Amino acid sequence: MSITYDRQEFYRAHLSRDSRFDGQFFVAVKTTMIYCRPICPARKAHLGNLEFFLHAAQAEKAGFRPCLRCRPETAPGSTAWMGTSATIQRAIRLMDMFAAEELSVGELAKKLGVGERWLRELFQQQIGVSPSAILRSKKLDIARNLLDQSSLSITDIAFSSGFQSIRRFNDAFKTRFQKTPSAFRKTPLSKARLGLQLSYRTPYAWDNLMLFLKHRAIAHLEQVDHDSYQRLITYGNIRGWFKATPNQHGKIAVEFKLNKPANILEFVARLKNIFDLDCDPMAIENNLAEDRKLIPFLNQYRGLRIPGCWDGFELAVRAIIGQKISVKAARTVLSRLVEHCGEQQCWDESIKLTHFFPTPENILSADLTRIGLTQSKVASLKQLAVQVANKNLILDGTANLEEVSRKLLAIKGIGPWTVEYIAMRALRHPNAFPATDLELQKKILRLRLDPEKWTPWRAYGAMLLWNIV
Repeated sequence: MSITYDRQEFYRAHLSRDSRFDGQFFVAVKTTMIYCRPICPARKAHLGNLEFFLHAAQAEKAGFRPCLRCRPETAPGSTAWMGTSATIQRAIRLMDMFAAEELSVGELAKKLGVGERWLRELFQQQIGVSPSAILRSKKLDIARNLLDQSSLSITDIAFSSGFQSIRRFNDAFKTRFQKTPSAFRKTPLSKARLGLQLSYRTPYAWDNLMLFLKHRAIAHLEQVDHDSYQRLITYGNIRGWFKATPNQHGKIAVEFKLNKPANILEFVARLKNIFDLDCDPMAIENNLAEDRKLIPFLNQYRGLRIPGCWDGFELAVRAIIGQKISVKAARTVLSRLVEHCGEQQCWDESIKLTHFFPTPENILSADLTRIGLTQSKVASLKQLAVQVANKNLILDGTANLEEVSRKLLAIKGIGPWTVEYIAMRALRHPNAFPATDLELQKKILRLRLDPEKWTPWRAYGAMLLWNIV
């Protein structure tokens, strides 16, 4: 499925090497059979010798190999190649979450509540490749990144990337990159650090994001400095820590430690969620600028991101505790909650953070009145914990928004504001909008704004208004 429309537009973007187009499309050269990112520093070929693709898997299906210079697997993600289907967007996220289990297309369809044949046809119509091709491409992308940036053994990298055998990993890697995994590893294991480099599109308002996270950082769990964010993490039976620091080259450097080999695709997906790394600021700002009253503020706050979360349950707990109290007061109560209910970190003495965020089971077994919560908030938290522990409520980007909203509103003490806030930061819904927020209401009235004009990016409009002094 190469792109035959707007070839001149894609070519101009390719010639500009503008980082805002990075990950939005890929450029394939017919004579060399190599495909690149639009920012590749290599000499540009003539338009007649090029093909354009929305996703790397499309280029590979057409027989092109990834460029070893610009490394297409490190490009930031894009919602453009997901098509217009919410089902495909959920499917992509499920691939990340369950990569280690190597879901079949049938199992993926079952989790989505659709037929297997229908899902295959949808992928072909919207993207031009099969679900299995997308998943294989994502696994190889993260494996290549780990080979360059981590001290994990090749065996651990294979399984952490979702491959079930070393032979299958080696065969798939060599087919795509024309080299074995061991040939790609340039740095001796004794000198390599455990880390990743994750790309984003500029501009990126890192200072604004850090300020938001710093005001809400929970003692014992998180630490926010001017140029870095670190925290303890859990997913499944994995315990770990990471520290993220941006550089000047459109990347975030992530150092991390895990207590055992784990699904790194899920780890990366959660990191991208926190820092909104797949955001396309140019497209969002162009859309919001249609409301001309926002233009001065868009110019002032370039590259705003929506701070996500590591875990949807954690975000929902934060939202409930934060109802009708100040951010500072909520932070104090949450710090008590983590210290009182969270599991202690005792597997790595070099990590100074001490407590993990409580699990639903921790919340259910704890006396929450001791940390300064009202009975009504305790009841809401307990109901939430029951729903999540029983897997009746999924709070991440794989979930169906309408279903999640209905189940959340059924919990006493959770209203529309909390639901929309969770949709913004945990479900990653770009059009979520907490319309009952008093601060937003005041600014909308004072500036005479119409949030409906911001669709489908109302969540970013809300973030912009929250930043306006």
